[in-house]
Amino acid sequence: MIGIEDFLEDIVGKAMRGIGISTHQLAKLANVSEAEINKLLDGQFAESVINSIAPHLQLDPVSLLISAKKTWRPKDVALNGLEIFTSNWHNMKVNSFLVWDKSTGLAAAFDTGSDSKNLIETAKYKNLEITSIYLTHTHNDHIADLDKLMKSYPNANVYVSIKEPLSGANLIDSGHQFKIGKLSGITYSTHGHSIGGLTYFINGLERPVAIVGDALFAGSMGGGMVSYQDALKTNRLYIFSLPDNTVVCPGHGPMTSIREEKEKNPFYPEYKN
Repeated sequence: MIGIEDFLEDIVGKAMRGIGISTHQLAKLANVSEAEINKLLDGQFAESVINSIAPHLQLDPVSLLISAKKTWRPKDVALNGLEIFTSNWHNMKVNSFLVWDKSTGLAAAFDTGSDSKNLIETAKYKNLEITSIYLTHTHNDHIADLDKLMKSYPNANVYVSIKEPLSGANLIDSGHQFKIGKLSGITYSTHGHSIGGLTYFINGLERPVAIVGDALFAGSMGGGMVSYQDALKTNRLYIFSLPDNTVVCPGHGPMTSIREEKEKNPFYPEYKN
């Protein structure tokens, strides 16, 4: 079972860094002590502290408390035509994905993780032909095994954002339309975590699929390393606007759905009832 990527301390830390608010400033605004916030950032929490700081970080307090208690994880996803692969990268795990059209046997890989061996072996076992390799962004943990995957499928075309060019890759931007056999897809620019982050939205399986890289995690999101505000904005514009039953395939942590993220993601309080 793939573990949740972020919990309370990660979420609060990302929000503080993104907004640019210090522990001292947050303590003053929320009328709590710096010691209480430091305890929270160390994984210890009091519900009263969560309720006090959440509005100042533009986070939903109810889902933030759920994250603190570690009582939720998204429903398991089993979808014919979609498989997730997880590999180790230093002290964390990173995901890659295989999507295929069962009627034609044509497939596409999305990112590589640190080791694409299982993805390659699965494609061969299922008699799939990988014709395309799509990259959500070019952070090392997501493209570390690109050379091996390309050598295994030398005729596959590699695609990456025009804002993050790689030698030998086709450069694409938001709105790029593509096919995987009879499946249809379109890219959306979900930048902010990286300068050229892309989400790949695919129709044609039993449920729509969005491969989002580090734009969104189950119950969290990637840090706004380039622009926290852009990360929030593009997620709202291009990911949360997708159908509620869309399977969300993140770069880290388990797969989730738009419906579950609207209910449980603290970064997006406007979707809570």
